[in-house]
Amino acid sequence: MARRKRNIRLRTSFAVLGDGKTEQAYLKHLKAIKGYRYSVYPSLFSNITHDTAERKIDELLSGGCDHIVYVTDYDTAISQDKQKTFNDLVKKYERNSEVLICESMPSIEFWFLLHYQLTTREFINADEAAEMLKKYIPDFSKSKNFLENQKWVKDMSGNGQLENAMVNARTVLRQKETEDVGRHFPFTRVHKGIEKFQRNISTNLTATEK
Repeated sequence: MARRKRNIRLRTSFAVLGDGKTEQAYLKHLKAIKGYRYSVYPSLFSNITHDTAERKIDELLSGGCDHIVYVTDYDTAISQDKQKTFNDLVKKYERNSEVLICESMPSIEFWFLLHYQLTTREFINADEAAEMLKKYIPDFSKSKNFLENQKWVKDMSGNGQLENAMVNARTVLRQKETEDVGRHFPFTRVHKGIEKFQRNISTNLTATEK
């Protein structure tokens, strides 16, 4: 006698790479606050570079990971003269729907800033963006004690501010892609990763087991 068919729910395997301690702490807290489903790599307060990102992404893909989002700072590529390395990385995965690279110029602090205001002010480096962010988060720092405290992400993402940041990020990115802007014009693609996280919550994959 054949067994009855039943539907089983499958979850997608979702990995997020943060190339520095600020990205990793933010992604860890955001997951807890919003209920997103992903694993953060590498382990908290370890680093991943543009040189090692390709190897880690390929390792995750070969291990059966369904989606990978890589959150990184573009000013790192500039300051370390790694623009070609980064551009090659983007080109390699640009047609791979399983991989999304979300860079911010100059850094993820610009993404944080968009939670509070829409700006296209050009920053020479991440420190300048972090300094402007302190207008809204006075005690912001990259210290372990600050980053490990979930409160800064909870406060920043609440009251519709995450959604506001996404709107602002789309506006700035559209300007970058359609206008003649300077070398240090700020932008971020982190909102694209957030959109992917949100879709993953509501994704219901089913399979039939005989």
